Amino acid sequence: MGVTLNDTLIQKYDLNLGTYYFYDQYIIAKIKEGEVITLGKLDDLIPVVLKHFGDGRPFTYISDRVNSHSIVPTDYLNCPLRYMDNFKGYGVVTYNPISTISTEIEKHFAQRPFFNFKNLQDAIEWTKNEALK
Repeated sequence: MGVTLNDTLIQKYDLNLGTYYFYDQYIIAKIKEGEVITLGKLDDLIPVVLKHFGDGRPFTYISDRVNSHSIVPTDYLNCPLRYMDNFKGYGVVTYNPISTISTEIEKHFAQRPFFNFKNLQDAIEWTKNEALK
């Protein structure tokens, strides 16, 4: 998984869009190859997020984009995470220039802090050192 800060995995979920790893301060998402993420496809994820972070603990969502997938950028405008005060931002780990460029478009719709990283470790460190401060 690449997590090296002695973080303990709380729970792993295999859901419709992919696999989600829940930690105390963040979620790491690995979306399946070729998926198109839309609001309607988040129906199984949101209850799990509320189960883990509905208590008000601050957290971030880290997308580890090891697989190619796409997102409808305008869906960020109505994403249920946006309405959670304890949701502090998106970290996106990309591994090629095309993915990095697409995140620049997404950033304009996210309405939360949105940062791109070259590796998972940097995204986790951003969560702990900046996003949750």
